[in-house]
Amino acid sequence: MLTALLNQQVFTTIHYSREELRGLRRKDVSFVCPHCSSRLTMKIGSRNIPHFAHMSDADCEKVRGETPQHLLSKQLLYDRLSSLYENVSLEHYIKELKQVADIYVKTDTADIAIEIQCSTIPISEIVGRTYGYHRQGITPFWILTQSLKSKKLLNLTTFQQAFIRYSPPLDYFLLQFLPDRGIFQLYTHLFPVSGTAFMSAAPIIIPVSKFTLPISIPDAPVLHPYSLSTWTNFRTKWVYNKIHFNKTRTDVFLREVYGEGDTFLYLPLFIGLPVIPHGIHIRNHEVEWQYYLWKDCLKKDRLFSVESVSKALYRRLIKGHIELRSFPLQKSDEVIKRIADGYLRLLEEVHVLRKVNDTFQLIEPWSCPDHFSAFEKHQHDFFPKWKHILKKQ
Repeated sequence: MLTALLNQQVFTTIHYSREELRGLRRKDVSFVCPHCSSRLTMKIGSRNIPHFAHMSDADCEKVRGETPQHLLSKQLLYDRLSSLYENVSLEHYIKELKQVADIYVKTDTADIAIEIQCSTIPISEIVGRTYGYHRQGITPFWILTQSLKSKKLLNLTTFQQAFIRYSPPLDYFLLQFLPDRGIFQLYTHLFPVSGTAFMSAAPIIIPVSKFTLPISIPDAPVLHPYSLSTWTNFRTKWVYNKIHFNKTRTDVFLREVYGEGDTFLYLPLFIGLPVIPHGIHIRNHEVEWQYYLWKDCLKKDRLFSVESVSKALYRRLIKGHIELRSFPLQKSDEVIKRIADGYLRLLEEVHVLRKVNDTFQLIEPWSCPDHFSAFEKHQHDFFPKWKHILKKQ
């Protein structure tokens, strides 16, 4: 905690030097918790941010133990936001919700609650707190400070994926705060190649001294270390891993493919296309959910629409064959419809479908290669169409 009550007045450590705080501690003044009224002790180290802590026998429901990273994050963001706005409070208690926002900003147009998240908590807690803020007309702004594994691809845990948001210029993005370096890293144009690995543009660096609400993006070119030209490699790797690590008898998806008389290894390359940007919502690999669409709808119907394909996706979702990622910070209205529309438009671009008024139809009947030479011919025919799309990147 950075705030306490001293003689019934709010006292904040970051407004005082270490020497001033040590002087107060020598006087043995009494600091109390603004939430549970129990006595607090002041911690003043040589490295960590001076802060308050409850006595070991205290039981305060509103305040949890904080890491040095969390304390530093609050100090840096409070200092920055205080330079931009007049009404900024630290560790702000919201009576209606019975919860404490790390930083609370009141502007002419909005009330904003800053939530800094260092540790992993249940995603249901993020959902609940976010819903509570919205119910009170408060805009929540969650900030992730956890370290991210990023080499060739960005690897995100299920918890870290919950911080992904969407903005048309950035597509799906993730904002990470590194308080020790005093910077934000903004990963934009995220798209999954597996359940946890994501392609992304090179991170945009935003110094905390340039941080704003909403975020101001530096005017710099977006650099993509991976392009869609590598997508086929990721698809092939997933297919071989699926064969190697799964048994047909127990794998629901493989049973459906072979039960339909199709050869999984040689599924057409237009099954498994990256539906950018909204395909990120589906946790299953593109090969899986797109094959389900072909089996349930595109193979069978003479004409089909965005609505009929959306319904086919919903049915698989209800059966549990398709799983959605949890993005509690992002509105997901009509996301299934957007995914269906994106996939149908891709199939139209690679000349698998043609548009007929408000519907689509196959240009040629479904055909799945059943041996290697037939698949090679399919590759030869498909790649020029795919390269046409790559040129638009």
